[in-house]
Amino acid sequence: MKKDSFLKLKFIATPLKYWWLFIGFFFVVGFFLGLNNKIYFSYIDKKASLFELMWPEVLEWVIWGVLCPFIIILAKKHAKNSSSGWLSKVKFHVPVAILTSFLYAVIYAYLRCAIGFLLNEEFLWSFSRNFMYRLFYLPIPLILYSSIVGMTYAVSYYQQFKDEALKAAEIQQKLAQAELLVLKKQLQPHFLFNTLHAISTLMHKDIDAADKMIVRLSHLLRATLENTGIQEVTLKQEMEILKIYLEIEQIRFQDRLEVSIEVDPAIYDKKVPNLILQPIVENAIRYGVAQFAKQGKIAVVAQQVNGHVELKVVDNGKGMPSTQVADIKEGVGLTNTRMRLQQLYGDKGQLILNNVGQNEGLEVKVLIPA
Repeated sequence: MKKDSFLKLKFIATPLKYWWLFIGFFFVVGFFLGLNNKIYFSYIDKKASLFELMWPEVLEWVIWGVLCPFIIILAKKHAKNSSSGWLSKVKFHVPVAILTSFLYAVIYAYLRCAIGFLLNEEFLWSFSRNFMYRLFYLPIPLILYSSIVGMTYAVSYYQQFKDEALKAAEIQQKLAQAELLVLKKQLQPHFLFNTLHAISTLMHKDIDAADKMIVRLSHLLRATLENTGIQEVTLKQEMEILKIYLEIEQIRFQDRLEVSIEVDPAIYDKKVPNLILQPIVENAIRYGVAQFAKQGKIAVVAQQVNGHVELKVVDNGKGMPSTQVADIKEGVGLTNTRMRLQQLYGDKGQLILNNVGQNEGLEVKVLIPA
């Protein structure tokens, strides 16, 4: 039997299919008890062959091996059909346990006489004597029955708990995926409207530049649509989309925007959230470049630090007033980014904002578990 069969306890779920397992287990129990009898007889200098001492024990326990699957089925069926508590189960199983013990005593007494007769035993007990002998030890069958039923309930409740936990996890995962999809869908039109507005503004100043921007926008939309529904992409794919976006912005700002990109080639295959950098760079351009007449500088750095992929966007704008770093009012882009990191990575995904010197710019850092 495969390892996962034992882990899932399939012999409890489908006991009749594994009848041989129950018989084999109880046969081994009977074998060792017979062996123990042989050792005991040898100790007290009483002569008896191993076979004579073993087969009654094996017979006794093999009968339980035959009864065991049916007891499990009965316990599972009653547990499934009964919505009441433990008192109802006790009321049901006590009489069934007594009847099963009587049935076991009848089967054992009959087979004990029949096999003893075939083996020409010197001291052959009658059916009634064997039956009464078994009834004298009635507590043992009752304990065995209770143990089988108890184990069945324990496994059933454990499996039910696991199934419910799995369903809850699946629901939570689907909810998280739905929320991520909503966040991503929110981000795409936000970026698109901003870019179209930039094109509209440029149309009155430079037709050729606006035309180039439209071509780049079509490339960007195609690349974005190819990853629709995908929450994570490789860093290489993310950087390719970011470069197209930056080409659009460089056409818009021309000499006023200087961009540098530095990526560690060793982490190109690492997974990052889809479109995680675009809203951060957009914010840097909006607040660090567009509002000032001086040349704007945007630096994008991607590296692995302390088990995290660190994505960093730095601008040379005004930054934030130091008293408001902790409670800055974030717009759609940063809020969206922070929520996506929380959904995908929990506390392991972070968005950190820091001023660069005194009025020398803003550093936005994204930490993603590698």
